Amino acid sequence: MNTERLDGKVIIITGASSGMGAAMAKDFAARGASIAIFDLDETKGISVVKEIIENHGKAIFKKVDVTDKSAIQNATDAVEKEFGNITSWVNSAGISKMRPFLKCSEELWDLTINVNLKATFLCCQVAIEKMLLHGGGTILNMSSLSGKKPSAWQTVYCASKFGVQGLTQSIAKEFADQNIRVNSICPGIVYTEMWEKLKYEYAQKKNIDPEEVMPYFKKNIPMHRLVELQDVINAAIFFLTDNSSYLTGQSINLTGGEWMD
Repeated sequence: MNTERLDGKVIIITGASSGMGAAMAKDFAARGASIAIFDLDETKGISVVKEIIENHGKAIFKKVDVTDKSAIQNATDAVEKEFGNITSWVNSAGISKMRPFLKCSEELWDLTINVNLKATFLCCQVAIEKMLLHGGGTILNMSSLSGKKPSAWQTVYCASKFGVQGLTQSIAKEFADQNIRVNSICPGIVYTEMWEKLKYEYAQKKNIDPEEVMPYFKKNIPMHRLVELQDVINAAIFFLTDNSSYLTGQSINLTGGEWMD
């Protein structure tokens, strides 16, 4: 069991009303961090915050469109008034749709790039602007195996996540000597609400029953299991603490041996 503490850390997590973001928010708060959730889903976001507070943690929710820089800046200012200087930022907001390339609409391209890449770009800008004033910090971008491995029917998603990888490494190099570390996590299949929807699209791609999708993945992963939320949390804690103090511009492949590059 990972017993690492996060006392004194102020962490903004985007897309934390559900899925990996929500799991990280709850776990980090239990370790002593003050958590701010940036998301558009107010009902679910407030529910996560309520659960954290009921368990004696510190958390606030801000309804934020993370593709709008001024909205991000205003929310971040409010977080710092509430909790103090931002020490860490986790970009977890993301969407994914599976479509054959020739059926990918311009609207799908714009939406996916905006949420997965533009939002990460803007949030990194705001985070770094704050961290330069406070002497440094850590940024963690939630990427994907699809940011390293191309996949048919996921052209748009792959493009957005390959972009996140390039963004992460470029920012890391530029600000390495200013005590700002920027890294990413590249998970394989994490069975969250997103994949509960995607499995039907993947089943169509492979011409199999939707209930056969997850067993199919497990069969083809060397460790024969999917990524668990605790796997993501453990990797995130490593990057957000001094255990990784000499790492920047790096990514952890949470793929059970499926991808080793």
